[in-house]
Amino acid sequence: MKTKIFSIALVFGVCSCSPKGDGSVSEVIVNGNKMYVSSLSEAKSDITTVPLSSFVEDCIWVQLETNENAYFSPQFTTVTDKYIGVRDRQGGPYKLFDRSGKFLCSVGLIGNGPGEYNIALYDDIIDDKNELIYFSSFTADKILVYNTSGKFLKNIVTPHRMQKPKMFLHDGILTVVHIPFPNDKAIAFQFDVNTGKILKELAPPEYFIENSFSGEIFNTRNVQGVFDILYTGNDTLYHFDLKNNKIMPAFKLRHNITENPWRQYFQVNKDLIMTWMSGKLLAVDLKNKTSSYINVVNDYYGNMPVPMSVVHLRNGYWVHNIQPEDLMEDIENRLAERSCTENDRQILTKTLLTLKEGTNNVVFIGKLKTEVKTKLW
Repeated sequence: MKTKIFSIALVFGVCSCSPKGDGSVSEVIVNGNKMYVSSLSEAKSDITTVPLSSFVEDCIWVQLETNENAYFSPQFTTVTDKYIGVRDRQGGPYKLFDRSGKFLCSVGLIGNGPGEYNIALYDDIIDDKNELIYFSSFTADKILVYNTSGKFLKNIVTPHRMQKPKMFLHDGILTVVHIPFPNDKAIAFQFDVNTGKILKELAPPEYFIENSFSGEIFNTRNVQGVFDILYTGNDTLYHFDLKNNKIMPAFKLRHNITENPWRQYFQVNKDLIMTWMSGKLLAVDLKNKTSSYINVVNDYYGNMPVPMSVVHLRNGYWVHNIQPEDLMEDIENRLAERSCTENDRQILTKTLLTLKEGTNNVVFIGKLKTEVKTKLW
């Protein structure tokens, strides 16, 4: 898929620029709003190893209940203060667990009846406060609402079919953004969650309109009150301004046009944005205006390498959902490394002894820090 690239100066009307830090990150003003630009050529080229504790307040792991109804093939895992929800990559029903790992219920299933999603799920929100779960399908003209007992409650109906919709819930308003096709009247809808009434709509900007499903929309919901949107057919990370019903550019990576790497932006907290591209992870510290390629190791559990992507950094948590057999192999590989210290060995060996083959998955959970508190490199 060809990425749509826009000149900031021409399209967004930049009126100022202020580089600081190591020179790789600049601030620009776009229509009165701040946007950050990171220069790929100025980024620290050496790969820095960063501990997971730089990003999370703590880290635990939870053994999910082994139950024939609780198995899944994980795609995205949603963690809240009370629940762990798992979307199945093979189209199976959504699985809901409590934070101790106890299996609670399956929620919905693929089908055409009431409360069924006619195609694989594309996004989910668990509302702890009101004990509700919201689902959006890969393509659909409705949002499905359930309670946390798995009972279907209602549909929130949209004016037209949506393609790959992503959701954001804030102060009783459900905002839905999707990939608009030609003749779609809106890229975004805001609904009153109680009545289902449409409060606002936003006509699609020309540079978002597509003719196929080849692109993806990602959002992390990691920053309180911020609906971040990455559309892979575009080279910019956006924020949806809920109050003013606008999509505003928030971050982009500047690079030579000959490089044009495929990239996936994801916002970790208000100060930190990461970009996964060409098999490497670039971290951009907006507070200190620096950037570096990084590897991340779990210093809570023996300094094992950990994955960092939009799959793992969502809803204010770092989450790693893994089969016990794969985790056992990862631990054994780490134990075989010369850099594994005696303290790491003790932690890893203790963890290894608690794992059993054939059981349900293990979920590592770390609460994300809300800001960059110390320099990361």
